[in-house]
Amino acid sequence: MCTIGEFLISAKYMESLGIPKLSGVNIRVGHKIVFTEFKTVKNAAFKFKYLLSPSLSEALGLNKKRKMLMRYDKEANYIHLGPTIGIISTLLPFKEGEKPTSVNSELIYLGRLAAALPGQIYLFMPLDIDWEYEIVKGYTFAGGSDKWAVSYYPLPDVIYDRITSRAAENRQNIKQIKERLYKLPYLKYFNPAFLDKWDVHQRLCRNGKILPYLPETLELNEYNLDYMLKKHQILYIKPNNGSQGRGIIRAKLEPEGAIKYSAGKSGGINNRAGNAAEFMKKTEKQRASKGYIIQQGLNLLRYNKNFFDLRIIFQKNGRGIWQISKRFVRLAPKGSAITNLSNGGTVEISKKVLSKVLVNLDSVENKNKQIDKLCLMVAETLEKNSNHVFGELGLDIGLDKNGWPWLIEVNSKPRKTTISDYSQAIMEKSFRRPLEYATFLAGFHYYK
Repeated sequence: MCTIGEFLISAKYMESLGIPKLSGVNIRVGHKIVFTEFKTVKNAAFKFKYLLSPSLSEALGLNKKRKMLMRYDKEANYIHLGPTIGIISTLLPFKEGEKPTSVNSELIYLGRLAAALPGQIYLFMPLDIDWEYEIVKGYTFAGGSDKWAVSYYPLPDVIYDRITSRAAENRQNIKQIKERLYKLPYLKYFNPAFLDKWDVHQRLCRNGKILPYLPETLELNEYNLDYMLKKHQILYIKPNNGSQGRGIIRAKLEPEGAIKYSAGKSGGINNRAGNAAEFMKKTEKQRASKGYIIQQGLNLLRYNKNFFDLRIIFQKNGRGIWQISKRFVRLAPKGSAITNLSNGGTVEISKKVLSKVLVNLDSVENKNKQIDKLCLMVAETLEKNSNHVFGELGLDIGLDKNGWPWLIEVNSKPRKTTISDYSQAIMEKSFRRPLEYATFLAGFHYYK
Protein backbone atom coordinates (compact mmCIF):
# COMPACT_ATOMS: atom_id res chain seq x y z
CA MET A 1 0.00 0.00 0.00
CA CYS A 2 1.36 3.43 -1.00
CA THR A 3 1.80 5.85 1.90
CA ILE A 4 1.29 9.55 1.13
CA GLY A 5 2.30 12.31 3.55
CA GLU A 6 1.44 12.35 7.22
CA PHE A 7 -1.42 13.13 9.54
CA LEU A 8 -0.72 14.76 12.92
CA ILE A 9 -3.33 14.66 15.67
CA SER A 10 -3.34 15.84 19.27
CA ALA A 11 -3.52 13.03 21.81
CA LYS A 12 -6.49 14.66 23.52
CA TYR A 13 -8.52 14.99 20.30
CA MET A 14 -7.57 11.46 19.25
CA GLU A 15 -8.89 10.11 22.55
CA SER A 16 -12.16 12.08 22.23
CA LEU A 17 -12.81 10.48 18.83
CA GLY A 18 -12.01 6.97 20.06
CA ILE A 19 -9.13 6.46 17.62
CA PRO A 20 -6.78 3.63 18.65
CA LYS A 21 -2.99 3.85 18.49
CA LEU A 22 -1.96 3.46 14.86
CA SER A 23 1.18 3.91 12.81
CA GLY A 24 -0.72 4.42 9.58
CA VAL A 25 -4.36 5.08 8.70
CA ASN A 26 -6.71 5.58 5.78
CA ILE A 27 -8.10 9.11 5.42
CA ARG A 28 -11.33 9.58 3.47
CA VAL A 29 -12.55 12.80 1.87
CA GLY A 30 -15.69 12.23 -0.17
CA HIS A 31 -14.98 9.27 -2.45
CA LYS A 32 -11.19 9.65 -2.17
CA ILE A 33 -9.25 7.42 0.28
CA VAL A 34 -5.52 7.85 0.94
CA PHE A 35 -3.26 5.85 3.28
CA THR A 36 -0.95 8.06 5.33
CA GLU A 37 1.49 8.00 8.23
CA PHE A 38 -0.30 8.66 11.52
CA LYS A 39 1.40 10.57 14.32
CA THR A 40 0.15 11.55 17.76
CA VAL A 41 1.32 14.82 19.33
CA LYS A 42 1.26 14.88 23.15
CA ASN A 43 3.00 18.23 23.70
CA ALA A 44 0.42 20.56 25.26
CA ALA A 45 2.29 23.58 23.88
CA PHE A 46 0.89 22.86 20.43
CA LYS A 47 -2.71 24.17 20.29
CA PHE A 48 -4.32 22.22 17.46
CA LYS A 49 -6.59 19.26 16.81
CA TYR A 50 -5.04 17.85 13.66
CA LEU A 51 -2.80 18.80 10.76
CA LEU A 52 -2.25 17.32 7.30
CA SER A 53 0.98 17.53 5.38
CA PRO A 54 0.75 19.43 2.04
CA SER A 55 1.19 16.23 0.01
CA LEU A 56 -1.67 14.53 1.87
CA SER A 57 -3.98 17.55 1.46
CA GLU A 58 -3.26 17.61 -2.26
CA ALA A 59 -3.83 13.87 -2.67
CA LEU A 60 -7.20 14.17 -0.90
CA GLY A 61 -8.31 17.18 -2.94
CA LEU A 62 -8.76 19.36 0.15
CA ASN A 63 -9.35 23.07 -0.03
CA LYS A 64 -6.94 24.41 2.60
CA LYS A 65 -9.17 27.37 3.43
CA ARG A 66 -12.14 25.24 4.44
CA LYS A 67 -12.84 24.08 7.99
CA MET A 68 -13.44 20.32 7.94
CA LEU A 69 -15.27 18.22 10.51
CA MET A 70 -13.71 14.91 11.51
CA ARG A 71 -14.99 11.52 12.62
CA TYR A 72 -13.53 8.05 13.06
CA ASP A 73 -15.30 5.11 11.44
CA LYS A 74 -14.44 2.28 13.79
CA GLU A 75 -16.01 -0.46 11.66
CA ALA A 76 -14.21 0.53 8.45
CA ASN A 77 -11.13 1.78 10.36
CA TYR A 78 -10.65 5.10 8.60
CA ILE A 79 -10.68 8.78 9.50
CA HIS A 80 -13.31 10.74 7.61
CA LEU A 81 -12.88 14.47 6.96
CA GLY A 82 -15.89 16.32 5.65
CA PRO A 83 -18.53 16.79 4.74
CA THR A 84 -17.99 16.98 0.99
CA ILE A 85 -21.37 17.91 -0.46
CA GLY A 86 -22.22 18.32 -4.13
CA ILE A 87 -25.25 20.36 -5.25
CA ILE A 88 -26.08 19.01 -8.69
CA SER A 89 -27.74 21.32 -11.21
CA THR A 90 -28.06 21.67 -14.96
CA LEU A 91 -27.37 25.39 -14.97
CA LEU A 92 -24.78 27.67 -13.43
CA PRO A 93 -26.03 30.83 -11.68
CA PHE A 94 -23.70 33.40 -13.21
CA LYS A 95 -26.31 35.94 -14.30
CA GLU A 96 -26.83 39.11 -12.29
CA GLY A 97 -30.17 40.76 -11.59
CA GLU A 98 -32.25 37.59 -11.60
CA LYS A 99 -35.70 37.62 -9.99
CA PRO A 100 -35.83 36.38 -6.37
CA THR A 101 -38.09 33.55 -7.54
CA SER A 102 -35.64 32.33 -10.21
CA VAL A 103 -33.57 29.15 -10.06
CA ASN A 104 -30.43 31.27 -10.46
CA SER A 105 -31.27 33.23 -7.31
CA GLU A 106 -31.90 30.00 -5.39
CA LEU A 107 -28.51 28.59 -6.37
CA ILE A 108 -26.69 31.83 -5.56
CA TYR A 109 -28.35 31.93 -2.15
CA LEU A 110 -27.40 28.29 -1.51
CA GLY A 111 -23.83 29.16 -2.48
CA ARG A 112 -23.74 32.03 0.01
CA LEU A 113 -24.98 29.80 2.85
CA ALA A 114 -22.62 26.96 1.91
CA ALA A 115 -19.64 29.29 2.17
CA ALA A 116 -20.39 29.80 5.87
CA LEU A 117 -20.79 26.11 6.75
CA PRO A 118 -18.00 23.62 7.52
CA GLY A 119 -16.81 21.19 4.86
CA GLN A 120 -16.51 21.41 1.10
CA ILE A 121 -19.87 22.29 -0.47
CA TYR A 122 -19.79 22.89 -4.20
CA LEU A 123 -22.16 23.32 -7.09
CA PHE A 124 -21.57 21.15 -10.16
CA MET A 125 -23.14 20.03 -13.40
CA PRO A 126 -23.46 16.35 -14.39
CA LEU A 127 -20.91 16.67 -17.20
CA ASP A 128 -18.35 18.18 -14.77
CA ILE A 129 -17.46 14.71 -13.44
CA ASP A 130 -14.14 13.15 -14.42
CA TRP A 131 -14.86 9.46 -13.83
CA GLU A 132 -11.31 8.28 -14.54
CA TYR A 133 -9.78 10.37 -11.74
CA GLU A 134 -12.95 10.41 -9.59
CA ILE A 135 -12.97 14.21 -9.34
CA VAL A 136 -15.52 16.95 -10.02
CA LYS A 137 -15.14 20.49 -11.30
CA GLY A 138 -17.00 22.36 -8.60
CA TYR A 139 -18.07 25.96 -8.13
CA THR A 140 -18.07 27.69 -4.73
CA PHE A 141 -19.39 31.12 -3.91
CA ALA A 142 -16.56 33.59 -3.38
CA GLY A 143 -18.43 36.87 -2.86
CA GLY A 144 -20.65 39.11 -4.92
CA SER A 145 -23.71 38.10 -6.89
CA ASP A 146 -21.76 36.37 -9.67
CA LYS A 147 -18.32 35.62 -8.23
CA TRP A 148 -17.65 31.89 -8.15
CA ALA A 149 -14.37 30.09 -7.56
CA VAL A 150 -13.66 27.01 -9.67
CA SER A 151 -11.66 24.08 -8.34
CA TYR A 152 -11.51 20.28 -8.49
CA TYR A 153 -12.94 18.19 -5.66
CA PRO A 154 -13.35 14.50 -4.87
CA LEU A 155 -16.67 12.92 -5.71
CA PRO A 156 -18.86 13.91 -2.74
CA ASP A 157 -20.20 12.18 0.35
CA VAL A 158 -23.69 13.48 -0.40
CA ILE A 159 -25.50 14.93 -3.41
CA TYR A 160 -28.39 17.38 -3.02
CA ASP A 161 -30.34 17.30 -6.28
CA ARG A 162 -31.34 20.76 -7.51
CA ILE A 163 -32.04 19.83 -11.12
CA THR A 164 -35.18 21.92 -11.39
CA SER A 165 -36.34 20.99 -14.89
CA ARG A 166 -38.16 17.78 -15.77
CA ALA A 167 -36.89 18.10 -19.33
CA ALA A 168 -33.27 18.17 -18.14
CA GLU A 169 -33.84 15.35 -15.67
CA ASN A 170 -35.25 13.15 -18.44
CA ARG A 171 -32.32 13.56 -20.81
CA GLN A 172 -30.70 10.19 -21.39
CA ASN A 173 -27.16 11.30 -20.55
CA ILE A 174 -28.35 12.85 -17.25
CA LYS A 175 -30.17 9.63 -16.36
CA GLN A 176 -27.06 7.57 -17.03
CA ILE A 177 -24.84 9.83 -14.94
CA LYS A 178 -27.27 9.73 -12.01
CA GLU A 179 -27.52 5.94 -12.19
CA ARG A 180 -23.74 5.77 -12.04
CA LEU A 181 -23.65 8.09 -9.04
CA TYR A 182 -26.24 5.99 -7.19
CA LYS A 183 -23.89 3.00 -7.36
CA LEU A 184 -20.89 4.69 -5.71
CA PRO A 185 -20.12 2.94 -2.40
CA TYR A 186 -19.92 5.98 -0.09
CA LEU A 187 -22.37 8.32 -1.80
CA LYS A 188 -25.75 9.34 -0.36
CA TYR A 189 -28.18 11.02 -2.77
CA PHE A 190 -31.38 12.79 -1.71
CA ASN A 191 -34.37 14.24 -3.57
CA PRO A 192 -33.24 12.40 -6.69
CA ALA A 193 -36.20 13.06 -8.99
CA PHE A 194 -39.46 14.85 -9.63
CA LEU A 195 -42.57 13.02 -8.47
CA ASP A 196 -45.28 11.49 -10.63
CA LYS A 197 -48.73 12.38 -9.22
CA TRP A 198 -50.34 9.01 -9.94
CA ASP A 199 -47.35 7.12 -8.57
CA VAL A 200 -47.39 9.25 -5.38
CA HIS A 201 -51.11 8.65 -4.90
CA GLN A 202 -50.69 4.89 -5.18
CA ARG A 203 -47.80 4.84 -2.72
CA LEU A 204 -49.63 6.96 -0.17
CA CYS A 205 -52.74 4.78 -0.44
CA ARG A 206 -50.73 1.92 1.09
CA ASN A 207 -51.01 3.73 4.43
CA GLY A 208 -54.62 3.46 5.59
CA LYS A 209 -54.16 6.34 8.03
CA ILE A 210 -53.58 8.75 5.13
CA LEU A 211 -56.61 7.69 3.06
CA PRO A 212 -59.09 10.08 4.78
CA TYR A 213 -56.90 13.01 3.69
CA LEU A 214 -56.60 12.02 0.01
CA PRO A 215 -59.08 13.28 -2.61
CA GLU A 216 -60.38 10.42 -4.73
CA THR A 217 -57.98 10.10 -7.66
CA LEU A 218 -58.02 7.96 -10.81
CA GLU A 219 -56.06 7.82 -14.04
CA LEU A 220 -57.67 9.77 -16.86
CA ASN A 221 -59.66 7.79 -19.39
CA GLU A 222 -63.17 8.13 -20.74
CA TYR A 223 -64.75 5.60 -18.34
CA ASN A 224 -63.08 7.05 -15.22
CA LEU A 225 -63.96 10.59 -16.24
CA ASP A 226 -67.64 9.74 -16.68
CA TYR A 227 -67.69 7.90 -13.32
CA MET A 228 -65.93 10.69 -11.41
CA LEU A 229 -68.08 13.46 -12.90
CA LYS A 230 -71.31 11.72 -11.89
CA LYS A 231 -69.93 11.13 -8.40
CA HIS A 232 -68.30 14.50 -7.65
CA GLN A 233 -69.62 16.95 -10.32
CA ILE A 234 -66.44 19.05 -10.10
CA LEU A 235 -63.02 17.60 -11.00
CA TYR A 236 -59.44 18.73 -11.49
CA ILE A 237 -57.62 16.99 -14.29
CA LYS A 238 -53.86 17.25 -13.89
CA PRO A 239 -50.78 16.11 -15.81
CA ASN A 240 -48.89 13.41 -13.92
CA ASN A 241 -45.62 15.22 -14.45
CA GLY A 242 -46.85 18.80 -14.40
CA SER A 243 -45.70 21.58 -12.11
CA GLN A 244 -46.51 25.20 -11.24
CA GLY A 245 -50.17 24.69 -12.16
CA ARG A 246 -49.45 24.19 -15.85
CA GLY A 247 -51.85 21.98 -17.82
CA ILE A 248 -54.57 21.74 -15.13
CA ILE A 249 -58.15 21.47 -16.41
CA ARG A 250 -61.18 22.16 -14.19
CA ALA A 251 -64.27 20.25 -15.31
CA LYS A 252 -67.85 20.65 -14.08
CA LEU A 253 -70.85 18.43 -14.85
CA GLU A 254 -73.94 20.44 -15.77
CA PRO A 255 -77.47 19.26 -14.81
CA GLU A 256 -78.24 18.29 -18.40
CA GLY A 257 -75.11 16.14 -18.60
CA ALA A 258 -72.81 18.47 -20.52
CA ILE A 259 -69.29 19.19 -19.27
CA LYS A 260 -68.03 22.74 -18.86
CA TYR A 261 -64.30 23.00 -18.48
CA SER A 262 -61.56 25.57 -18.23
CA ALA A 263 -57.84 25.47 -18.86
CA GLY A 264 -55.08 27.99 -18.49
CA LYS A 265 -54.35 30.71 -15.99
CA SER A 266 -57.67 32.56 -16.04
CA GLY A 267 -59.71 29.71 -14.60
CA GLY A 268 -62.83 30.99 -16.35
CA ILE A 269 -65.30 28.44 -17.79
CA ASN A 270 -64.75 28.84 -21.49
CA ASN A 271 -65.16 25.40 -23.10
CA ARG A 272 -67.91 22.83 -23.38
CA ALA A 273 -68.24 19.13 -24.23
CA GLY A 274 -71.41 17.09 -24.57
CA ASN A 275 -70.02 14.04 -22.76
CA ALA A 276 -66.82 12.36 -21.55
CA ALA A 277 -65.92 11.05 -25.01
CA GLU A 278 -66.20 14.51 -26.54
CA PHE A 279 -64.16 16.00 -23.69
CA MET A 280 -61.36 13.51 -24.31
CA LYS A 281 -61.35 14.37 -28.02
CA LYS A 282 -61.45 18.16 -27.52
CA THR A 283 -58.61 18.16 -24.96
CA GLU A 284 -56.45 15.67 -26.83
CA LYS A 285 -54.20 18.35 -28.31
CA GLN A 286 -53.68 20.07 -24.98
CA ARG A 287 -52.88 16.80 -23.21
CA ALA A 288 -50.42 15.86 -25.98
CA SER A 289 -50.44 12.13 -25.13
CA LYS A 290 -49.19 12.87 -21.59
CA GLY A 291 -50.43 10.90 -18.63
CA TYR A 292 -53.15 12.67 -16.63
CA ILE A 293 -54.99 12.03 -13.38
CA ILE A 294 -58.52 12.94 -12.35
CA GLN A 295 -58.83 14.40 -8.86
CA GLN A 296 -62.02 14.92 -6.90
CA GLY A 297 -63.07 18.57 -6.63
CA LEU A 298 -63.33 19.72 -3.03
CA ASN A 299 -65.71 22.16 -1.36
CA LEU A 300 -62.90 24.26 0.05
CA LEU A 301 -62.96 27.22 2.40
CA ARG A 302 -62.28 30.63 0.86
CA TYR A 303 -60.53 33.70 2.18
CA ASN A 304 -62.10 36.99 1.08
CA LYS A 305 -63.95 34.96 -1.58
CA ASN A 306 -60.68 33.61 -3.00
CA PHE A 307 -59.63 29.96 -3.11
CA PHE A 308 -56.50 29.20 -1.11
CA ASP A 309 -54.30 26.37 0.01
CA LEU A 310 -51.50 25.93 2.52
CA ARG A 311 -47.99 25.39 1.19
CA ILE A 312 -45.79 23.53 3.67
CA ILE A 313 -42.02 23.32 3.20
CA PHE A 314 -41.26 20.13 5.12
CA GLN A 315 -37.57 19.39 5.64
CA LYS A 316 -35.19 17.19 7.60
CA ASN A 317 -32.88 19.06 9.93
CA GLY A 318 -29.24 18.48 10.91
CA ARG A 319 -30.30 15.47 13.00
CA GLY A 320 -32.32 13.85 10.24
CA ILE A 321 -35.67 14.76 11.84
CA TRP A 322 -38.59 16.05 9.76
CA GLN A 323 -39.71 19.57 10.66
CA ILE A 324 -41.85 22.29 9.12
CA SER A 325 -39.52 25.03 7.95
CA LYS A 326 -42.08 27.25 6.30
CA ARG A 327 -45.87 27.46 6.29
CA PHE A 328 -47.81 30.01 4.27
CA VAL A 329 -51.07 30.49 2.39
CA ARG A 330 -51.28 30.79 -1.39
CA LEU A 331 -54.29 32.78 -2.56
CA ALA A 332 -55.64 32.11 -6.04
CA PRO A 333 -56.31 35.18 -8.22
CA LYS A 334 -59.91 36.30 -8.48
CA GLY A 335 -61.99 33.95 -10.61
CA SER A 336 -59.42 31.12 -10.53
CA ALA A 337 -59.00 28.01 -8.40
CA ILE A 338 -55.28 27.67 -9.21
CA THR A 339 -53.14 29.01 -6.36
CA ASN A 340 -49.67 28.60 -7.88
CA LEU A 341 -47.63 31.79 -7.62
CA SER A 342 -46.52 31.38 -11.24
CA ASN A 343 -50.19 31.64 -12.24
CA GLY A 344 -50.82 34.89 -10.43
CA GLY A 345 -51.33 33.55 -6.90
CA THR A 346 -50.25 35.65 -3.93
CA VAL A 347 -48.83 34.87 -0.49
CA GLU A 348 -50.49 35.51 2.84
CA ILE A 349 -49.59 34.69 6.46
CA SER A 350 -51.20 31.36 7.40
CA LYS A 351 -52.14 32.38 10.95
CA LYS A 352 -53.96 35.45 9.67
CA VAL A 353 -55.97 33.43 7.15
CA LEU A 354 -56.71 30.46 9.41
CA SER A 355 -57.82 32.71 12.29
CA LYS A 356 -60.52 34.09 10.02
CA VAL A 357 -61.70 30.98 8.14
CA LEU A 358 -61.67 28.57 11.10
CA VAL A 359 -64.04 30.60 13.28
CA ASN A 360 -66.50 28.15 14.93
CA LEU A 361 -64.65 25.19 13.34
CA ASP A 362 -61.40 24.71 15.24
CA SER A 363 -58.50 26.61 16.76
CA VAL A 364 -55.50 27.51 14.62
CA GLU A 365 -53.25 25.63 17.05
CA ASN A 366 -55.25 22.40 16.79
CA LYS A 367 -55.47 22.66 13.01
CA ASN A 368 -51.72 23.17 12.69
CA LYS A 369 -51.09 20.13 14.90
CA GLN A 370 -53.34 18.02 12.65
CA ILE A 371 -51.55 19.30 9.55
CA ASP A 372 -48.13 18.66 11.12
CA LYS A 373 -49.12 15.07 11.82
CA LEU A 374 -50.38 14.63 8.24
CA CYS A 375 -47.13 16.02 6.81
CA LEU A 376 -45.06 13.54 8.83
CA MET A 377 -47.24 10.59 7.77
CA VAL A 378 -46.97 11.59 4.12
CA ALA A 379 -43.18 12.10 4.21
CA GLU A 380 -42.46 8.86 6.04
CA THR A 381 -44.85 6.82 3.87
CA LEU A 382 -43.51 8.24 0.63
CA GLU A 383 -39.91 7.61 1.64
CA LYS A 384 -40.68 4.07 2.82
CA ASN A 385 -42.62 3.07 -0.30
CA SER A 386 -40.41 4.71 -2.91
CA ASN A 387 -36.94 3.54 -1.78
CA HIS A 388 -35.74 7.12 -2.21
CA VAL A 389 -34.21 9.43 0.37
CA PHE A 390 -35.90 12.82 0.72
CA GLY A 391 -34.58 15.82 2.60
CA GLU A 392 -37.38 18.21 1.71
CA LEU A 393 -40.90 18.15 0.31
CA GLY A 394 -43.44 20.78 -0.63
CA LEU A 395 -46.98 19.80 0.43
CA ASP A 396 -50.14 21.59 -0.73
CA ILE A 397 -53.05 21.21 1.67
CA GLY A 398 -56.60 22.52 1.28
CA LEU A 399 -59.26 22.89 3.99
CA ASP A 400 -62.88 22.01 3.25
CA LYS A 401 -65.99 23.72 4.65
CA ASN A 402 -65.67 21.64 7.82
CA GLY A 403 -62.02 22.54 8.28
CA TRP A 404 -60.83 19.06 7.27
CA PRO A 405 -57.36 19.05 5.63
CA TRP A 406 -56.93 17.43 2.20
CA LEU A 407 -53.58 16.63 0.63
CA ILE A 408 -53.78 18.14 -2.83
CA GLU A 409 -50.22 17.60 -4.04
CA VAL A 410 -46.67 16.65 -3.01
CA ASN A 411 -43.60 18.16 -4.67
CA SER A 412 -40.06 16.81 -4.26
CA LYS A 413 -38.42 19.93 -5.75
CA PRO A 414 -40.20 22.79 -3.97
CA ARG A 415 -39.23 26.20 -5.30
CA LYS A 416 -38.13 28.70 -2.66
CA THR A 417 -37.96 32.46 -3.04
CA THR A 418 -34.87 34.31 -1.81
CA ILE A 419 -36.78 37.25 -0.33
CA SER A 420 -39.53 37.43 2.27
CA ASP A 421 -41.90 40.19 3.34
CA TYR A 422 -42.42 38.45 6.66
CA SER A 423 -39.37 36.67 8.07
CA GLN A 424 -35.87 36.57 6.65
CA ALA A 425 -34.90 34.02 9.33
CA ILE A 426 -37.57 31.55 8.20
CA MET A 427 -36.60 32.04 4.58
CA GLU A 428 -32.93 31.43 5.35
CA LYS A 429 -33.77 28.34 7.40
CA SER A 430 -35.59 26.75 4.47
CA PHE A 431 -32.39 27.03 2.38
CA ARG A 432 -29.94 26.05 5.11
CA ARG A 433 -31.68 22.92 6.41
CA PRO A 434 -31.01 20.73 3.34
CA LEU A 435 -27.29 21.52 3.70
CA GLU A 436 -27.37 20.64 7.38
CA TYR A 437 -29.24 17.43 6.54
CA ALA A 438 -26.60 16.62 3.92
CA THR A 439 -23.96 17.04 6.64
CA PHE A 440 -25.89 14.57 8.78
CA LEU A 441 -26.16 12.09 5.89
CA ALA A 442 -22.39 12.29 5.48
CA GLY A 443 -22.03 11.08 9.07
CA PHE A 444 -21.31 14.40 10.78
CA HIS A 445 -23.34 16.24 13.38
CA TYR A 446 -23.45 19.97 12.85
CA TYR A 447 -26.59 22.00 13.48
CA LYS A 448 -27.64 25.18 15.19
